[in-house]
Amino acid sequence: MEQTYEYGSWVIGGLGIYMMILLAVGWWASRRVTDEADFLVAGRRLGLPLMVGALVATWFGAGTTMGASGATYLFGVQGVVFDPFGAALCLVLLGVFFARVVRRSKFMTLVDFFESRYNSKVAGLSAFVMLIAEMGWIGALLVGFGSIITFFTGVSLAWGIGISTLVLIVYTFMGGMYAVTMTDSVQIAVVTVSMIAIFVIVMSLPEVGGWDYIFANDPSHNWMGINQWDFFPTSEARADAELGNAGFNYYTGHMGWFYWLAAIMAVGVGSIAAQDVNQRLMSAKSENVGVASAIVSGVVYIVLGMIPVILGVAAFKLYPDLEFEVVQNQMLLVMAADYLPAGLVVIFVCGLVAALMSSAAAATLAGASIVGYNGGKMVNPDISDADSLRWTRIFVPVVACLSLLIALKFEVIYNLMVAAWTLLLVSNFVPYACGFFWKKANSAGALAAMIGGFLGWVAGYYYYLPITSEANTGIVPGVDGVYEDWANWDAIYIGSIWGVIASVVLMVVVSLATQRAVPPKPVVDAEGRPLEIRGWSGLVPSKN
Repeated sequence: MEQTYEYGSWVIGGLGIYMMILLAVGWWASRRVTDEADFLVAGRRLGLPLMVGALVATWFGAGTTMGASGATYLFGVQGVVFDPFGAALCLVLLGVFFARVVRRSKFMTLVDFFESRYNSKVAGLSAFVMLIAEMGWIGALLVGFGSIITFFTGVSLAWGIGISTLVLIVYTFMGGMYAVTMTDSVQIAVVTVSMIAIFVIVMSLPEVGGWDYIFANDPSHNWMGINQWDFFPTSEARADAELGNAGFNYYTGHMGWFYWLAAIMAVGVGSIAAQDVNQRLMSAKSENVGVASAIVSGVVYIVLGMIPVILGVAAFKLYPDLEFEVVQNQMLLVMAADYLPAGLVVIFVCGLVAALMSSAAAATLAGASIVGYNGGKMVNPDISDADSLRWTRIFVPVVACLSLLIALKFEVIYNLMVAAWTLLLVSNFVPYACGFFWKKANSAGALAAMIGGFLGWVAGYYYYLPITSEANTGIVPGVDGVYEDWANWDAIYIGSIWGVIASVVLMVVVSLATQRAVPPKPVVDAEGRPLEIRGWSGLVPSKN
Protein backbone atom coordinates (compact mmCIF):
# COMPACT_ATOMS: atom_id res chain seq x y z
CA MET A 1 0.00 0.00 0.00
CA GLU A 2 1.58 3.30 -1.11
CA GLN A 3 0.69 6.52 0.64
CA THR A 4 1.86 10.11 0.60
CA TYR A 5 1.87 11.91 3.95
CA GLU A 6 0.59 15.50 3.87
CA TYR A 7 3.85 16.77 5.33
CA GLY A 8 6.00 14.23 3.55
CA SER A 9 8.37 16.91 2.30
CA TRP A 10 9.14 17.83 5.93
CA VAL A 11 9.96 14.23 6.71
CA ILE A 12 12.15 13.82 3.65
CA GLY A 13 13.93 17.06 4.48
CA GLY A 14 14.56 15.92 8.05
CA LEU A 15 15.80 12.55 6.84
CA GLY A 16 18.06 14.26 4.33
CA ILE A 17 19.67 16.37 7.06
CA TYR A 18 20.00 13.33 9.31
CA MET A 19 21.61 11.27 6.55
CA MET A 20 24.08 14.07 5.83
CA ILE A 21 25.06 14.09 9.51
CA LEU A 22 25.63 10.33 9.38
CA LEU A 23 27.75 10.63 6.27
CA ALA A 24 29.76 13.45 7.90
CA VAL A 25 30.42 11.21 10.91
CA GLY A 26 31.45 8.41 8.55
CA TRP A 27 33.90 10.75 6.81
CA TRP A 28 35.25 11.99 10.17
CA ALA A 29 35.70 8.44 11.43
CA SER A 30 37.41 7.38 8.21
CA ARG A 31 40.20 9.87 8.96
CA ARG A 32 40.87 8.03 12.22
CA VAL A 33 40.84 4.47 10.90
CA THR A 34 44.47 3.49 10.58
CA ASP A 35 44.37 -0.31 10.69
CA GLU A 36 42.14 -3.40 10.79
CA ALA A 37 41.56 -3.19 14.53
CA ASP A 38 40.14 0.34 14.16
CA PHE A 39 37.87 -0.67 11.28
CA LEU A 40 36.67 -4.03 12.64
CA VAL A 41 36.63 -3.67 16.44
CA ALA A 42 37.06 0.09 17.07
CA GLY A 43 40.56 -0.46 18.40
CA ARG A 44 39.17 -2.46 21.38
CA ARG A 45 38.74 0.74 23.36
CA LEU A 46 34.99 1.14 23.93
CA GLY A 47 33.82 1.98 27.46
CA LEU A 48 30.49 1.10 29.08
CA PRO A 49 28.29 3.94 27.67
CA LEU A 50 29.43 3.38 24.09
CA MET A 51 29.19 -0.39 24.47
CA VAL A 52 25.61 -0.24 25.79
CA GLY A 53 24.65 2.05 22.93
CA ALA A 54 26.35 -0.25 20.45
CA LEU A 55 24.77 -3.47 21.75
CA VAL A 56 21.25 -2.07 22.05
CA ALA A 57 21.59 -0.55 18.60
CA THR A 58 22.68 -3.91 17.18
CA TRP A 59 19.22 -5.43 17.74
CA PHE A 60 16.86 -2.48 18.11
CA GLY A 61 15.96 -2.14 14.46
CA ALA A 62 13.07 -2.77 12.11
CA GLY A 63 12.07 -6.06 13.74
CA THR A 64 11.63 -4.50 17.16
CA THR A 65 10.01 -1.24 16.11
CA MET A 66 7.90 -1.72 13.00
CA GLY A 67 7.81 -5.53 12.94
CA ALA A 68 6.96 -6.14 16.60
CA SER A 69 4.08 -3.69 16.67
CA GLY A 70 2.54 -5.37 13.63
CA ALA A 71 3.11 -8.86 15.06
CA THR A 72 1.39 -7.83 18.33
CA TYR A 73 -1.54 -6.43 16.36
CA LEU A 74 -1.94 -9.79 14.64
CA PHE A 75 -1.08 -12.36 17.32
CA GLY A 76 -0.82 -10.67 20.71
CA VAL A 77 2.28 -11.26 22.81
CA GLN A 78 2.77 -14.73 21.27
CA GLY A 79 3.72 -12.96 18.08
CA VAL A 80 6.67 -11.16 19.69
CA VAL A 81 8.31 -13.85 21.81
CA PHE A 82 11.06 -13.78 19.14
CA ASP A 83 11.73 -10.09 19.63
CA PRO A 84 11.93 -8.19 21.98
CA PHE A 85 11.86 -11.06 24.53
CA GLY A 86 14.28 -13.36 22.70
CA ALA A 87 16.64 -10.52 21.79
CA ALA A 88 16.81 -9.29 25.39
CA LEU A 89 17.49 -12.87 26.52
CA CYS A 90 20.33 -13.09 23.99
CA LEU A 91 22.07 -10.04 25.45
CA VAL A 92 21.78 -11.31 29.02
CA LEU A 93 23.03 -14.79 28.07
CA LEU A 94 25.97 -13.23 26.26
CA GLY A 95 26.86 -11.25 29.35
CA VAL A 96 26.53 -14.18 31.76
CA PHE A 97 28.12 -16.97 29.69
CA PHE A 98 30.18 -15.69 26.77
CA ALA A 99 31.32 -12.06 27.11
CA ARG A 100 34.46 -12.84 29.13
CA VAL A 101 35.78 -15.62 26.90
CA VAL A 102 34.93 -13.76 23.70
CA ARG A 103 36.77 -10.62 24.81
CA ARG A 104 39.59 -12.71 26.30
CA SER A 105 40.11 -14.54 23.00
CA LYS A 106 41.19 -11.31 21.20
CA PHE A 107 39.94 -12.56 17.82
CA MET A 108 38.76 -10.10 15.18
CA THR A 109 35.90 -12.30 13.93
CA LEU A 110 34.10 -15.51 14.88
CA VAL A 111 35.50 -17.15 11.77
CA ASP A 112 38.97 -16.71 13.31
CA PHE A 113 37.76 -18.59 16.38
CA PHE A 114 36.22 -21.44 14.38
CA GLU A 115 39.43 -21.88 12.38
CA SER A 116 41.61 -21.82 15.49
CA ARG A 117 39.40 -24.20 17.46
CA TYR A 118 38.48 -26.60 14.62
CA ASN A 119 39.89 -26.22 11.08
CA SER A 120 39.53 -24.28 7.83
CA LYS A 121 36.57 -26.39 6.61
CA VAL A 122 34.55 -25.62 9.74
CA ALA A 123 35.60 -21.98 9.52
CA GLY A 124 34.58 -21.77 5.87
CA LEU A 125 31.18 -23.32 6.48
CA SER A 126 30.56 -21.14 9.54
CA ALA A 127 31.50 -18.08 7.50
CA PHE A 128 29.01 -19.03 4.79
CA VAL A 129 26.22 -19.55 7.34
CA MET A 130 26.99 -16.28 9.14
CA LEU A 131 27.12 -14.38 5.86
CA ILE A 132 23.71 -15.66 4.75
CA ALA A 133 22.24 -14.84 8.17
CA GLU A 134 23.71 -11.33 8.23
CA MET A 135 22.41 -10.59 4.73
CA GLY A 136 18.94 -11.81 5.72
CA TRP A 137 19.06 -9.49 8.73
CA ILE A 138 20.24 -6.56 6.59
CA GLY A 139 17.45 -7.35 4.14
CA ALA A 140 14.86 -7.06 6.91
CA LEU A 141 16.29 -3.67 7.91
CA LEU A 142 16.31 -2.42 4.34
CA VAL A 143 12.64 -3.38 4.00
CA GLY A 144 11.94 -1.26 7.07
CA PHE A 145 13.85 1.72 5.70
CA GLY A 146 12.22 1.31 2.30
CA SER A 147 8.76 1.15 3.89
CA ILE A 148 9.37 4.51 5.58
CA ILE A 149 10.38 6.17 2.32
CA THR A 150 7.45 4.56 0.50
CA PHE A 151 4.90 5.66 3.08
CA PHE A 152 5.95 9.29 3.16
CA THR A 153 6.74 9.82 -0.53
CA GLY A 154 4.60 7.33 -2.42
CA VAL A 155 7.55 5.87 -4.34
CA SER A 156 7.59 2.10 -4.76
CA LEU A 157 9.01 -0.10 -2.01
CA ALA A 158 11.71 -1.29 -4.41
CA TRP A 159 12.95 2.28 -4.91
CA GLY A 160 12.77 2.96 -1.19
CA ILE A 161 14.88 -0.10 -0.44
CA GLY A 162 17.36 0.91 -3.15
CA ILE A 163 17.82 4.42 -1.73
CA SER A 164 18.35 3.06 1.77
CA THR A 165 20.97 0.63 0.46
CA LEU A 166 22.98 3.45 -1.11
CA VAL A 167 23.11 5.46 2.13
CA LEU A 168 24.07 2.33 4.08
CA ILE A 169 26.95 1.54 1.73
CA VAL A 170 28.54 4.99 1.87
CA TYR A 171 28.18 5.35 5.65
CA THR A 172 29.62 1.92 6.51
CA PHE A 173 32.32 1.97 3.83
CA MET A 174 33.97 5.09 5.19
CA GLY A 175 34.21 4.57 8.92
CA GLY A 176 33.64 0.90 9.77
CA MET A 177 33.07 0.00 13.41
CA TYR A 178 34.52 3.29 14.56
CA ALA A 179 31.89 5.29 12.68
CA VAL A 180 29.11 2.91 13.69
CA THR A 181 30.02 3.11 17.35
CA MET A 182 30.43 6.89 17.40
CA THR A 183 26.84 7.32 16.25
CA ASP A 184 25.17 4.43 18.10
CA SER A 185 24.65 6.17 21.43
CA VAL A 186 23.27 9.28 19.73
CA GLN A 187 21.00 7.19 17.54
CA ILE A 188 19.66 5.20 20.48
CA ALA A 189 18.94 8.49 22.25
CA VAL A 190 16.97 9.70 19.21
CA VAL A 191 15.12 6.37 19.07
CA THR A 192 14.26 6.53 22.77
CA VAL A 193 12.93 10.09 22.60
CA SER A 194 10.86 9.36 19.50
CA MET A 195 9.39 6.12 20.86
CA ILE A 196 8.50 7.74 24.19
CA ALA A 197 6.84 10.64 22.33
CA ILE A 198 4.50 8.46 20.30
CA PHE A 199 3.90 6.19 23.30
CA VAL A 200 2.80 9.05 25.59
CA ILE A 201 0.58 10.64 22.94
CA VAL A 202 -1.13 7.42 21.83
CA MET A 203 -1.69 6.18 25.38
CA SER A 204 -3.31 9.49 26.30
CA LEU A 205 -6.02 9.04 23.65
CA PRO A 206 -9.40 8.29 25.27
CA GLU A 207 -10.32 5.85 22.49
CA VAL A 208 -7.40 3.56 23.41
CA GLY A 209 -9.11 2.61 26.66
CA GLY A 210 -6.17 3.12 29.00
CA TRP A 211 -4.09 0.50 30.78
CA ASP A 212 -7.11 -1.66 31.59
CA TYR A 213 -7.56 -2.34 27.88
CA ILE A 214 -3.86 -2.76 27.17
CA PHE A 215 -3.23 -5.38 29.86
CA ALA A 216 -6.51 -7.27 29.66
CA ASN A 217 -5.75 -10.87 28.62
CA ASP A 218 -8.59 -10.74 26.13
CA PRO A 219 -8.60 -12.68 22.82
CA SER A 220 -10.58 -9.87 21.19
CA HIS A 221 -7.62 -7.49 21.43
CA ASN A 222 -5.72 -8.82 18.41
CA TRP A 223 -6.51 -9.87 14.87
CA MET A 224 -6.10 -13.64 15.38
CA GLY A 225 -8.16 -13.81 18.60
CA ILE A 226 -5.34 -15.17 20.76
CA ASN A 227 -5.28 -14.53 24.51
CA GLN A 228 -3.45 -11.21 24.45
CA TRP A 229 -0.82 -11.81 27.16
CA ASP A 230 -0.38 -15.60 27.08
CA PHE A 231 3.40 -15.80 26.82
CA PHE A 232 3.58 -19.61 27.10
CA PRO A 233 1.45 -22.20 25.26
CA THR A 234 -1.99 -22.47 26.85
CA SER A 235 -3.36 -25.87 27.85
CA GLU A 236 -6.58 -26.98 26.20
CA ALA A 237 -8.23 -27.39 29.61
CA ARG A 238 -7.40 -23.84 30.65
CA ALA A 239 -8.44 -22.47 27.27
CA ASP A 240 -11.83 -24.21 27.50
CA ALA A 241 -12.37 -22.99 31.04
CA GLU A 242 -11.53 -19.38 30.16
CA LEU A 243 -13.23 -19.37 26.75
CA GLY A 244 -9.89 -18.52 25.20
CA ASN A 245 -7.65 -20.39 22.79
CA ALA A 246 -5.29 -23.31 23.24
CA GLY A 247 -1.64 -23.82 22.37
CA PHE A 248 0.82 -21.36 20.88
CA ASN A 249 -0.54 -19.49 17.86
CA TYR A 250 -3.23 -22.22 17.87
CA TYR A 251 -0.74 -25.10 17.59
CA THR A 252 -1.25 -27.60 20.41
CA GLY A 253 0.66 -30.57 21.84
CA HIS A 254 4.34 -30.84 21.04
CA MET A 255 3.95 -28.49 18.05
CA GLY A 256 2.83 -25.69 20.36
CA TRP A 257 5.85 -26.16 22.61
CA PHE A 258 8.21 -26.56 19.66
CA TYR A 259 6.85 -23.29 18.24
CA TRP A 260 7.42 -21.55 21.59
CA LEU A 261 10.95 -22.97 21.90
CA ALA A 262 11.72 -21.82 18.36
CA ALA A 263 10.36 -18.37 19.20
CA ILE A 264 12.47 -17.87 22.32
CA MET A 265 15.59 -19.58 20.91
CA ALA A 266 15.80 -18.22 17.35
CA VAL A 267 17.06 -14.79 18.43
CA GLY A 268 17.62 -15.59 22.12
CA VAL A 269 20.12 -18.38 21.44
CA GLY A 270 20.80 -18.45 17.69
CA SER A 271 22.03 -14.88 17.50
CA ILE A 272 24.60 -15.54 20.24
CA ALA A 273 26.69 -17.02 17.44
CA ALA A 274 26.22 -13.99 15.17
CA GLN A 275 29.24 -12.07 13.94
CA ASP A 276 27.84 -8.59 14.54
CA VAL A 277 27.05 -8.92 18.26
CA ASN A 278 30.34 -10.74 18.94
CA GLN A 279 32.19 -8.06 17.01
CA ARG A 280 30.71 -5.54 19.43
CA LEU A 281 31.87 -7.59 22.44
CA MET A 282 35.35 -7.81 20.94
CA SER A 283 35.41 -4.00 20.85
CA ALA A 284 35.07 -3.59 24.65
CA LYS A 285 38.10 -2.16 26.42
CA SER A 286 37.94 -4.91 29.08
CA GLU A 287 36.13 -8.12 30.04
CA ASN A 288 34.20 -6.39 32.80
CA VAL A 289 32.98 -3.72 30.40
CA GLY A 290 31.87 -6.41 27.95
CA VAL A 291 29.95 -8.31 30.64
CA ALA A 292 28.30 -5.26 32.19
CA SER A 293 27.38 -3.75 28.85
CA ALA A 294 25.68 -6.96 27.64
CA ILE A 295 23.59 -7.39 30.80
CA VAL A 296 22.65 -3.71 31.05
CA SER A 297 21.79 -3.72 27.35
CA GLY A 298 19.43 -6.65 27.87
CA VAL A 299 17.52 -4.71 30.51
CA VAL A 300 17.44 -1.52 28.42
CA TYR A 301 16.34 -3.49 25.39
CA ILE A 302 13.30 -5.13 26.98
CA VAL A 303 12.15 -1.77 28.39
CA LEU A 304 12.43 -0.07 24.99
CA GLY A 305 11.11 -3.14 23.19
CA MET A 306 7.88 -3.18 25.17
CA ILE A 307 6.89 0.23 23.76
CA PRO A 308 6.12 -1.03 20.21
CA VAL A 309 4.45 -4.11 21.73
CA ILE A 310 2.04 -1.94 23.74
CA LEU A 311 1.54 0.32 20.72
CA GLY A 312 0.56 -2.77 18.73
CA VAL A 313 -2.21 -3.50 21.26
CA ALA A 314 -3.39 0.11 21.13
CA ALA A 315 -3.32 0.07 17.34
CA PHE A 316 -5.83 -2.77 17.22
CA LYS A 317 -8.25 -0.64 19.21
CA LEU A 318 -7.63 2.38 16.98
CA TYR A 319 -7.55 0.52 13.65
CA PRO A 320 -9.39 -2.81 13.98
CA ASP A 321 -9.78 -3.09 10.18
CA LEU A 322 -6.35 -1.96 9.02
CA GLU A 323 -5.24 -3.44 5.69
CA PHE A 324 -3.18 -6.58 6.11
CA GLU A 325 -0.18 -5.35 4.10
CA VAL A 326 -0.01 -2.15 6.15
CA VAL A 327 -0.04 -4.06 9.45
CA GLN A 328 3.08 -6.05 8.61
CA ASN A 329 5.40 -3.16 7.74
CA GLN A 330 3.78 0.27 8.11
CA MET A 331 1.47 0.30 11.12
CA LEU A 332 3.63 2.51 13.33
CA LEU A 333 3.96 4.95 10.44
CA VAL A 334 0.17 5.16 10.16
CA MET A 335 -0.12 5.90 13.89
CA ALA A 336 2.57 8.58 13.72
CA ALA A 337 0.97 10.27 10.72
CA ASP A 338 -2.47 10.28 12.35
CA TYR A 339 -1.63 11.29 15.91
CA LEU A 340 1.71 13.12 16.05
CA PRO A 341 2.25 16.80 15.17
CA ALA A 342 4.28 17.23 12.01
CA GLY A 343 7.44 18.26 13.90
CA LEU A 344 7.28 15.15 16.09
CA VAL A 345 6.66 12.99 13.04
CA VAL A 346 10.00 14.17 11.66
CA ILE A 347 11.75 13.28 14.94
CA PHE A 348 9.91 9.95 15.12
CA VAL A 349 10.86 8.95 11.58
CA CYS A 350 14.48 9.98 12.16
CA GLY A 351 14.37 7.80 15.29
CA LEU A 352 13.16 4.81 13.31
CA VAL A 353 15.81 5.40 10.67
CA ALA A 354 18.43 5.73 13.42
CA ALA A 355 17.46 2.30 14.73
CA LEU A 356 17.57 0.80 11.26
CA MET A 357 20.89 2.36 10.29
CA SER A 358 22.64 1.30 13.49
CA SER A 359 21.63 -2.32 13.06
CA ALA A 360 22.17 -2.40 9.31
CA ALA A 361 25.61 -0.82 9.50
CA ALA A 362 26.76 -3.31 12.12
CA ALA A 363 25.44 -6.25 10.12
CA THR A 364 26.94 -4.97 6.88
CA LEU A 365 30.31 -4.53 8.55
CA ALA A 366 30.02 -8.03 9.98
CA GLY A 367 29.30 -9.51 6.56
CA ALA A 368 32.11 -7.56 4.91
CA SER A 369 34.50 -8.68 7.67
CA ILE A 370 33.65 -12.32 7.03
CA VAL A 371 34.25 -12.07 3.28
CA GLY A 372 36.98 -9.43 3.08
CA TYR A 373 39.03 -10.05 6.22
CA ASN A 374 38.60 -13.82 6.64
CA GLY A 375 38.21 -14.60 2.94
CA GLY A 376 41.34 -12.62 2.15
CA LYS A 377 43.35 -14.61 4.70
CA MET A 378 42.02 -17.91 3.34
CA VAL A 379 43.06 -16.99 -0.20
CA ASN A 380 46.38 -15.42 0.84
CA PRO A 381 47.61 -16.31 4.35
CA ASP A 382 50.37 -13.69 4.02
CA ILE A 383 48.04 -10.82 3.10
CA SER A 384 49.11 -7.48 4.57
CA ASP A 385 46.95 -5.54 7.02
CA ALA A 386 46.51 -2.75 4.48
CA ASP A 387 45.30 -5.15 1.76
CA SER A 388 43.02 -6.93 4.23
CA LEU A 389 41.44 -3.63 5.25
CA ARG A 390 41.03 -2.67 1.60
CA TRP A 391 39.24 -5.93 0.76
CA THR A 392 36.97 -5.60 3.78
CA ARG A 393 35.94 -2.15 2.58
CA ILE A 394 35.42 -3.41 -0.97
CA PHE A 395 32.96 -6.03 0.23
CA VAL A 396 30.80 -3.52 2.11
CA PRO A 397 28.86 -2.62 -1.09
CA VAL A 398 28.86 -6.26 -2.24
CA VAL A 399 27.22 -7.47 0.96
CA ALA A 400 24.77 -4.57 0.95
CA CYS A 401 23.73 -5.18 -2.65
CA LEU A 402 23.20 -8.91 -2.08
CA SER A 403 21.09 -8.00 0.93
CA LEU A 404 19.15 -5.65 -1.32
CA LEU A 405 18.16 -8.62 -3.51
CA ILE A 406 16.96 -10.54 -0.45
CA ALA A 407 14.92 -7.55 0.69
CA LEU A 408 13.28 -7.18 -2.72
CA LYS A 409 12.40 -10.89 -2.73
CA PHE A 410 10.73 -11.22 0.68
CA GLU A 411 9.60 -7.72 1.76
CA VAL A 412 8.34 -8.82 5.23
CA ILE A 413 10.40 -7.47 8.12
CA TYR A 414 9.71 -9.72 11.10
CA ASN A 415 9.80 -13.13 9.40
CA LEU A 416 12.91 -12.29 7.41
CA MET A 417 14.71 -11.26 10.58
CA VAL A 418 13.76 -14.40 12.51
CA ALA A 419 14.67 -16.77 9.67
CA ALA A 420 18.18 -15.28 9.57
CA TRP A 421 18.83 -16.08 13.23
CA THR A 422 17.16 -19.50 13.02
CA LEU A 423 19.79 -20.49 10.47
CA LEU A 424 22.51 -19.63 13.01
CA LEU A 425 20.64 -21.51 15.73
CA VAL A 426 20.54 -24.84 13.88
CA SER A 427 24.01 -24.63 12.33
CA ASN A 428 26.52 -22.51 14.26
CA PHE A 429 25.45 -22.18 17.88
CA VAL A 430 26.33 -25.68 19.11
CA PRO A 431 29.90 -25.69 17.64
CA TYR A 432 30.31 -22.13 18.95
CA ALA A 433 29.32 -22.97 22.54
CA CYS A 434 31.11 -26.34 22.60
CA GLY A 435 34.21 -24.71 21.14
CA PHE A 436 34.63 -22.66 24.30
CA PHE A 437 33.33 -25.01 26.97
CA TRP A 438 33.82 -28.65 25.85
CA LYS A 439 37.42 -29.76 25.40
CA LYS A 440 36.43 -32.93 23.51
CA ALA A 441 34.71 -31.01 20.73
CA ASN A 442 36.55 -31.64 17.45
CA SER A 443 36.27 -30.62 13.81
CA ALA A 444 34.45 -33.80 12.78
CA GLY A 445 31.80 -33.21 15.41
CA ALA A 446 31.50 -29.54 14.48
CA LEU A 447 30.99 -30.31 10.78
CA ALA A 448 28.43 -32.99 11.61
CA ALA A 449 26.58 -30.61 13.93
CA MET A 450 26.46 -27.83 11.36
CA ILE A 451 25.39 -29.95 8.40
CA GLY A 452 23.14 -32.27 10.41
CA GLY A 453 21.47 -29.36 12.20
CA PHE A 454 20.59 -27.75 8.89
CA LEU A 455 19.33 -31.01 7.38
CA GLY A 456 17.29 -31.74 10.51
CA TRP A 457 15.71 -28.30 10.14
CA VAL A 458 14.86 -28.94 6.49
CA ALA A 459 13.41 -32.37 7.33
CA GLY A 460 11.31 -30.83 10.12
CA TYR A 461 10.06 -28.16 7.73
CA TYR A 462 8.82 -30.69 5.17
CA TYR A 463 7.30 -32.88 7.88
CA TYR A 464 5.24 -30.06 9.39
CA LEU A 465 4.38 -28.20 6.16
CA PRO A 466 1.20 -30.23 5.39
CA ILE A 467 -0.04 -29.59 8.94
CA THR A 468 0.75 -25.86 8.87
CA SER A 469 -0.81 -25.59 5.40
CA GLU A 470 -4.05 -27.02 6.69
CA ALA A 471 -3.92 -24.69 9.70
CA ASN A 472 -3.50 -21.66 7.43
CA THR A 473 -6.30 -22.47 4.98
CA GLY A 474 -8.95 -19.78 4.62
CA ILE A 475 -7.35 -17.70 7.36
CA VAL A 476 -6.56 -14.44 5.54
CA PRO A 477 -9.32 -12.38 3.91
CA GLY A 478 -8.96 -12.18 0.16
CA VAL A 479 -6.74 -15.28 -0.07
CA ASP A 480 -8.44 -18.41 -1.35
CA GLY A 481 -7.11 -21.67 0.03
CA VAL A 482 -3.78 -21.84 1.84
CA TYR A 483 -2.05 -18.65 2.90
CA GLU A 484 1.33 -20.05 1.92
CA ASP A 485 3.39 -17.31 3.53
CA TRP A 486 2.25 -18.17 7.06
CA ALA A 487 2.19 -21.91 6.35
CA ASN A 488 5.84 -21.81 5.29
CA TRP A 489 7.01 -19.64 8.19
CA ASP A 490 5.17 -21.76 10.77
CA ALA A 491 6.80 -24.92 9.40
CA ILE A 492 10.21 -23.20 9.36
CA TYR A 493 9.92 -22.22 13.02
CA ILE A 494 8.47 -25.47 14.38
CA GLY A 495 10.85 -27.62 12.34
CA SER A 496 13.90 -25.75 13.61
CA ILE A 497 13.77 -27.57 16.96
CA TRP A 498 14.58 -30.85 15.22
CA GLY A 499 17.57 -29.04 13.73
CA VAL A 500 18.75 -28.02 17.19
CA ILE A 501 18.29 -31.56 18.52
CA ALA A 502 20.19 -33.03 15.57
CA SER A 503 23.01 -30.51 16.00
CA VAL A 504 23.49 -31.30 19.70
CA VAL A 505 23.33 -35.08 19.25
CA LEU A 506 25.72 -35.12 16.29
CA MET A 507 28.19 -32.81 18.00
CA VAL A 508 28.44 -35.12 20.99
CA VAL A 509 28.26 -38.49 19.25
CA VAL A 510 30.60 -37.73 16.35
CA SER A 511 33.15 -35.92 18.53
CA LEU A 512 33.33 -38.81 20.99
CA ALA A 513 33.47 -41.40 18.19
CA THR A 514 36.39 -39.68 16.40
CA GLN A 515 38.62 -38.61 19.29
CA ARG A 516 41.56 -40.70 18.06
CA ALA A 517 41.14 -40.09 14.35
CA VAL A 518 40.54 -36.35 14.78
CA PRO A 519 42.12 -35.20 18.06
CA PRO A 520 40.50 -32.05 19.48
CA LYS A 521 42.57 -28.91 19.11
CA PRO A 522 43.32 -26.87 22.23
CA VAL A 523 41.32 -23.75 22.97
CA VAL A 524 43.70 -20.85 22.28
CA ASP A 525 43.42 -17.11 21.82
CA ALA A 526 44.28 -15.07 18.74
CA GLU A 527 47.97 -15.13 19.69
CA GLY A 528 48.06 -18.92 19.98
CA ARG A 529 48.28 -18.98 23.76
CA PRO A 530 45.97 -21.23 25.86
CA LEU A 531 42.66 -19.46 26.39
CA GLU A 532 41.81 -19.29 30.09
CA ILE A 533 38.24 -20.57 30.47
CA ARG A 534 38.14 -20.51 34.26
CA GLY A 535 36.32 -17.49 35.60
CA TRP A 536 34.08 -17.39 32.52
CA SER A 537 30.92 -16.39 34.39
CA GLY A 538 29.74 -12.84 33.98
CA LEU A 539 28.18 -13.03 37.43
CA VAL A 540 31.62 -13.09 39.08
CA PRO A 541 33.80 -9.93 38.91
CA SER A 542 37.18 -10.24 37.23
CA LYS A 543 40.45 -8.31 37.48
CA ASN A 544 40.52 -7.91 33.70
